[in-house]
Amino acid sequence: MLVFVPCHNRRSITLAFLEHLQQCWPSGVPLLIHVLDDGSTDGTSDSIRSRWPQICLHQLDGRQFWGGALNTIQNLLKDPLVIGLDPDADPWVMVANDDIKFCSGSLETAVRLLSNFDVLAPAIVGGWGRVSFDTATGCFLEHSSYGASNLAVTMATFLRRSTWLTAEPVPKGIPHYLSDYWFTHSLSCKGFRITTIPEFEVIIRSDTTRPSGPVAPGWRARRAYWRCCLDPRSPDYIPAAIAFRRRFSAEPFKCLSLALLQAKVHIYRLLTGYRPGPLASLQE
Repeated sequence: MLVFVPCHNRRSITLAFLEHLQQCWPSGVPLLIHVLDDGSTDGTSDSIRSRWPQICLHQLDGRQFWGGALNTIQNLLKDPLVIGLDPDADPWVMVANDDIKFCSGSLETAVRLLSNFDVLAPAIVGGWGRVSFDTATGCFLEHSSYGASNLAVTMATFLRRSTWLTAEPVPKGIPHYLSDYWFTHSLSCKGFRITTIPEFEVIIRSDTTRPSGPVAPGWRARRAYWRCCLDPRSPDYIPAAIAFRRRFSAEPFKCLSLALLQAKVHIYRLLTGYRPGPLASLQE
């Protein structure tokens, strides 16, 4: 079984997660860890190499974010000899955030139950992250129930190599947040069933990953929120929302949705004088 862990410049968090992953991994199940280091300058790769020489390291250029990491994993799986796989092998693959913690026994349970699912995504303690996408309205709908959905977060998601290869590559317009939704929703559109179960739960660090929207009341929080709307690393990055809806929303809704999102961009620029960098592009 393969586990891919993207990371960038949070050495202590990444090392702690790799230790935790190996401690939680069920005994007797082969494990091959691949770390995708997206240009870390804090010694992350050197520390991993010296502590766990069996872990495979892949050096990225520092501009890939989560969407680029998903595409890199897909490219590696297309050429299995590069990662030491038999060309005909179809192993289970997990992609994991380095800022999560598996609840007691949940990882072992997930591995044991994998054969029942196409795609198994984790449930996040606290409830957020369980959403679906309504193609008719272009809205993300939160729900508290477990079971099937048409998209999921990818912070500890299992799927077969053959399933991964059918996903649509993540476009450049979705560099970070929403890239996991793009990836999993493209699989759902092709008939793969995406499931969360209560037996497979993870805890996410609130200081490194958060849901979208203003995090506090008041003008300052809302001003910070608007600034996040054009930050490629933010869950509120408007060009990513535009790219997602342009691809997956029902046709009658697309024009209105894109017009409203474009209006947000222009209003923010008028109010702040903000000039986006090269990543704040609507190009896919």
